[in-house]
Amino acid sequence: MSTPTPVPSSVVPDLSLAPRVQKAIAALGASNTISVLRTLDRNGGKLLNGSFSSAMPWMGSALGARLVTMEEDGLVARSGSGRDGAVALTEAGREALQIQVPVARWASAHQSRPTTGTGPGAYTAQALASLDRRYTVATLWAIASEGEPVYPSEIQDLVLPAEGPHPAVLYQRLAKLWETGLVVRTGERRAYLYDLSEAGRELLEPLEVLARWAERHVPAPEADKAPAPESRQAARPVLPSPVSAPAPAAVPSPAALTAARAGAATVRSTAALSFSHEPAPQAALLVANHVAAHRR
Repeated sequence: MSTPTPVPSSVVPDLSLAPRVQKAIAALGASNTISVLRTLDRNGGKLLNGSFSSAMPWMGSALGARLVTMEEDGLVARSGSGRDGAVALTEAGREALQIQVPVARWASAHQSRPTTGTGPGAYTAQALASLDRRYTVATLWAIASEGEPVYPSEIQDLVLPAEGPHPAVLYQRLAKLWETGLVVRTGERRAYLYDLSEAGRELLEPLEVLARWAERHVPAPEADKAPAPESRQAARPVLPSPVSAPAPAAVPSPAALTAARAGAATVRSTAALSFSHEPAPQAALLVANHVAAHRR
């Protein structure tokens, strides 16, 4: 197995940020979100509702719902109503546009051409959508933090929250990352070792940019805060790790086997001699007869 290229510590952010980065990806990777931000930016950061509809006619009635969600995510601010109302970029929305440069550069190198749209915005939207699966960021960062190929059981507590989903979810996420080319695996089925692929390693820098944005603009939910290690172990089962086979049982010596057979024969013969139809306990008769036989 070739030695993996070490991951610079500067591109392995604090794993506690992973849930917030995953939420950022969900917000920015939603359909047409990047397009809306880019449209606002091209128009000075603010548009009237009527002008907005003209600038993005392909969205139709979906534009209103998208703006509502983006306002909830803190990306835009709306004022007024009707055609005279306006939509403006917030600080978070303006800073989110800076993410598209490293993300689009990575996507153009490691993903196929976008099926819809062209340019950096389309590549960014496609890349973010492909990463919008729970625990994707945590899994990639956990592997990177180890610096070498790992078994799933070695990163379980880094990826899955205590009292969270079954550990099998981690296997599913790793399988998906392998399918999309972000990790490589070696070994045999049910004993795979996982490491970041070249694409996975180069994705760490765009994720670092996302992490800085998420740290500023995505609140940390209480449920995502990692508990103490002691409680994590007691909260759920642990993924099995490949272990060595148990040592074979000791084989008794010929002398021990002979003695065991002789003892068994003595018990059988004693039981036959001591059989009785009387209601007395058979166990007591067996013991008495066995002692008497030895005294003779």
